[in-house]
Amino acid sequence: MFELNYSKINSYIFCNYLYKFIYIDGKYTKHNSRTSFGISIHKALKDFAANKSDLKSLLYSYEEKWCNVGYSNPRQMMEYYYKGIDLIKNFYHYEQKRNSKIIYSEDFFEVPINNDFIIRGTVDRVDLNDDGSVNIIDYKLGLDENSDFVKNNLQLSIYAYGISKKYSLKVSNLIYYYITGLKEINVEYIGEEKLLELILSYGKKMKDMVFEKKGNCGICLAKHICQYYDL
Repeated sequence: MFELNYSKINSYIFCNYLYKFIYIDGKYTKHNSRTSFGISIHKALKDFAANKSDLKSLLYSYEEKWCNVGYSNPRQMMEYYYKGIDLIKNFYHYEQKRNSKIIYSEDFFEVPINNDFIIRGTVDRVDLNDDGSVNIIDYKLGLDENSDFVKNNLQLSIYAYGISKKYSLKVSNLIYYYITGLKEINVEYIGEEKLLELILSYGKKMKDMVFEKKGNCGICLAKHICQYYDL
């Protein structure tokens, strides 16, 4: 079966050649300060959800899981490191007031769509509501309510579909949880029929290796090492 996931589909939507570059040619862009910082925060929050950590343990986890590659110099790295400490502290205190019922963290799903395709994914967090339904949560660092992430509900819709099928749970809310600013933004579920139609539409092109659309090279992290740049 041909494996699909959000990252593959999203890269194909952005640029057919970026998808080819990463998932067929097996080439990867190097980490930069933003991606390394995001990895460090995500790993610490995973431990928080899994172990219901106190603040001291959460900060220790952050230090232990710190990703130190991709920074331009030691000073920049330390600026990000201390920024992360502030974010972690604010997140922890906010969560104490929020009193969330976290039931899954970094939870993996693998769901067949038909005989040809399977969809996989890892969900940052699943919270249980009092009525037995769940909220699907994806952590984000930056806060831009006009960003494509907010407008694009494909990621959380895929996660909602996967978790609902894996656990037979009703999904109530799809939430982007912005760590900077501690803001939660709800997005609308695409709906199963439309979601599967969309996934299969792109999946068939990816499987057949149809490369006909270029993305915006100017904002692509792979532009300096991509052979298709500015063709």
